Amino acid sequence: MTAHTVELFEDPAAALAVAGDLLADDPVVWSVVASVTHHAARSFAPGGPRPEHPMWWAVVRDPAGVVVAVSMRTMPHPPHTLWVPALPDDAARVLARAALDRTARAGDPPLTSANGPVPAVRAFTDEVLRSMDGTSREERLERLWEAVRITAPEPAPSGRARRATLADLDLVTAWFDVFHAEADAQAGRAPEAEPLRIEGARRWIDEGGVWLWEVDGEVVHLTGARPPAFGVVRIGPVFTPAEHRGHGYARALVAEVARRVLDAGHRVCLYTDRDNPVSNHVYESIGFAPVLDQLNLVVEPAPVRASASGNDD
Repeated sequence: MTAHTVELFEDPAAALAVAGDLLADDPVVWSVVASVTHHAARSFAPGGPRPEHPMWWAVVRDPAGVVVAVSMRTMPHPPHTLWVPALPDDAARVLARAALDRTARAGDPPLTSANGPVPAVRAFTDEVLRSMDGTSREERLERLWEAVRITAPEPAPSGRARRATLADLDLVTAWFDVFHAEADAQAGRAPEAEPLRIEGARRWIDEGGVWLWEVDGEVVHLTGARPPAFGVVRIGPVFTPAEHRGHGYARALVAEVARRVLDAGHRVCLYTDRDNPVSNHVYESIGFAPVLDQLNLVVEPAPVRASASGNDD
């Protein structure tokens, strides 16, 4: 039987042209790939400047030649995690071999991190480990949620929702920095450089994707929302400074943003840490329902052993 095949792209617009129909068919499941690829297509013109980090897409076709999945390696910071889609085990292994070949040819950093639906990412990582002496470990388990209707929290906390403006740039940048630094530390990653934080925060504000909860003129919470991709808005990050937690601000603002998304005719989704009962309960209580679980696996090469040698001194 003919195996699955993989076609690699460095042009995000070309990847969308080939796989756009697939992404549009199930846009919640594909929300990360779709939003990242659309953003890259807007940001990097063909033949123009390219980022220094690996940025490529892999379109997977079944034995009949039908496009069945899209993978990507676009993360700007180490370990440049590769996103693995839901695939049968044999197809995930084919994808792994294509990714290993591409990484070797391009001189990219090695494949040491993969994220995706649990069975596929395990099969992918097992194939990567066939090429080296090492082990894998689970780093985090995420859950994807979607809401089709929103129940406003009662009682509502004091305050109001508003979009961030460039007047809020310093605060948004600082809170993005704290949020991502905490996430990087939990994942064992090196933090992004400060200019990337500032540029990213400015872009989010310009796109209207940052919402703030304000109480008596003080901003106490931030919720982000990505632009629609195939009709789906993905909410996140969701951040409340420690001194303002426990008042229901996150619940209120996520509910408000999600309601506005639905009223605009879009679908809305978000990710949580699957093992965090607090956040999962918060989102479930306002109308979100689980869609699927995703796992991040880290590949840890075995330490190189020094060869024994005699001492002639």
